[in-house]
Amino acid sequence: MSQIAKLPLRQVDSVQKLLMNDMARDQLAAVAAKHMSPERLMRVTANAIRTTPLLQECEPLSFLGALMQCASLGLEPNTVMAHAYMIPFKNNRKNVVEVQLIIGYKGLIDLARRSGHITSISANIHYDDDDLWEYEEGTEAKLRHVPGPQEGTPLHAYAIAKFKEGGHAYVVLPWARVMKIRDGSQGYKTAIKYGKKDSPWIAHEEAMAKKTAIRALSKYLPLSVEFRDAVSIDQDGGAKVDYAKFALNPSEGVTIDGKFLEDEGDDAPKDEPKPEEKAKPKEAEEAKGQPKEAMTSHMKVAEQIEADLTDLAPVDKTLDFYKEQLDLMLKEDPALHEKVMAIVDEFRS
Repeated sequence: MSQIAKLPLRQVDSVQKLLMNDMARDQLAAVAAKHMSPERLMRVTANAIRTTPLLQECEPLSFLGALMQCASLGLEPNTVMAHAYMIPFKNNRKNVVEVQLIIGYKGLIDLARRSGHITSISANIHYDDDDLWEYEEGTEAKLRHVPGPQEGTPLHAYAIAKFKEGGHAYVVLPWARVMKIRDGSQGYKTAIKYGKKDSPWIAHEEAMAKKTAIRALSKYLPLSVEFRDAVSIDQDGGAKVDYAKFALNPSEGVTIDGKFLEDEGDDAPKDEPKPEEKAKPKEAEEAKGQPKEAMTSHMKVAEQIEADLTDLAPVDKTLDFYKEQLDLMLKEDPALHEKVMAIVDEFRS
């Protein structure tokens, strides 16, 4: 026991040993929110492992990094509070099981309240069998909702926040808009293609709709730094975060590999490309003469293929699904096509 407690993090070879390691405890204590005890977080984590045994097989540093992210946000994972979920997934390229952190809509609500400017924030779904629904924009703006059985057809998702100094803000999304956001989600696309019934949008559509409304509302609210951090690392299952790197270098923050933002309208914030994502001189030279839209489209296809393969999609079926896009990529951007096929070959090996 004492030997495990004193092991350097890189030498800890299992999640069970990680929970007994002093350095892991120190890392959690260093980043934990003021109200979160590393000891309690360890106990919560032990319970999460009992309910999700596959977490025991995760790469220890990836597990610790995700746990550190929970600690820094002040959210307990895999509890009945439904604030956050640590989900194991297989990384075929590294041949290891890693952890993906999903922030629940109740977790976003909890983080939003911490700003000190908001007294309450909530989200709900309007169904066609509800007892009352009054919604109007303009000079006589109003929103009233009295839920009924809520067993009918969903018509709207909405979120509303009340401010400490008085007043309120709300966002109402027609269900067609919610479905458009869902359909644009990389995680949902992958789930549909390969029958992944445990995908958040399939297994928890109502909760995901509420989270979508909260995220839409967040653009108009004075929110905590923790809330912004949570949104940046929770991209509907499309973004893969390098939590192992975060565990070793927490001061550098999390590294997101492949960003897939939900479609939240033309006014959605646009992310500046990271330095490593910007075209290198040679690549820019090779891309000359191509329409900008074609370049962007080909890059998205390349990212989607890599994401699908990382999510355990069969190689041959993936190539068949993207055949038309790959043929066009070969014609218009052969250099990118070559890189994509090199990635495909890695997954074959």
